[in-house]
Parts: sequence; structure tokens; C-alpha cells
Amino acid sequence: MDPFLELKQRDPSAGYKSVGITVITAALGIINWFELRSLLLVLLTFFGVKRSSWQGIDNLSFLFMGVVWLAYVFYCQYYLKKKAEAKQVLQASAMLLAIQLGILFVCNFLSHVLLSVPFETYMLLFLIIEGVLTVILGWFARRAARKRVLQ
Repeated sequence: MDPFLELKQRDPSAGYKSVGITVITAALGIINWFELRSLLLVLLTFFGVKRSSWQGIDNLSFLFMGVVWLAYVFYCQYYLKKKAEAKQVLQASAMLLAIQLGILFVCNFLSHVLLSVPFETYMLLFLIIEGVLTVILGWFARRAARKRVLQ
């Protein structure tokens, strides 16, 4: 088949949808990046790593997590565009957001538990919202995938 005809027959809004959702996941990914960095510093404190090596570990991990974040953004764009063309963008974006919110929940929870910091009211509310959204979005994505398989 003619590649230009195939390109013309594609849904033009698929690209816009995927870019819009990728921006949201990228922003949440940056938040995860910094939360993972702070969790790493908490883990260094918890396991008693020498303070003189913290800066090297922090710089190297920051660089590594930045590369992982960039690769994740490119993957999200590709994945969401494919799902948007297949009319499954809602399920795919729900799963990606559930994974990211789950990472954010685990990072925040472990940071407080390992440092033995008491939970303040707003932080506890934030953790509950993260956990509930993770469960709801994950459940929705799995249910939609299961429904699609059964059809």
C-alpha cells in the first residue's frame, strides 16, 4: 500500500492526544525524579554511608535518573501515540499515571518511615490521595484491558 495514503488515513488527533498526555506524564516524571533523589539521600542516611561520598553518589544518580526520565518520556510518546491510533489512549494513560503515582507514593512513604518523621496532616492526606489514585487508575486500566481481551 502507498505509505502516503496510510499516513493520510491515520487519525490526526492521535498525535495531539499523545503529546498532551506525555506532557502530563513528563511533569509527573520530573516530580518522581526529585522524589527518588531525596529517597536516595534518605537511604544513604539510613544505611550510614560516609558523608564524604554523598556528593558523588548524588551527582551520579541524578545524571542516571535524568537519562532514565528522558528515555521514559520518549517511550511514553511512542506508546501513547500507538495507543491513540488504536483508540486505547485512556487505558494506556491510566496505567502510566498509576505507575508514576505508585512510585511517588512509595518514595514519600519510605522517606517518612525510614527517617522516623511523624506524618503531618497535609502529608498524610497527600499520601492517601496518591495511594487511592494509584489503586483506582490501576484498576481502571486492568479492567479496560481485560474487557478488550474478552471482546
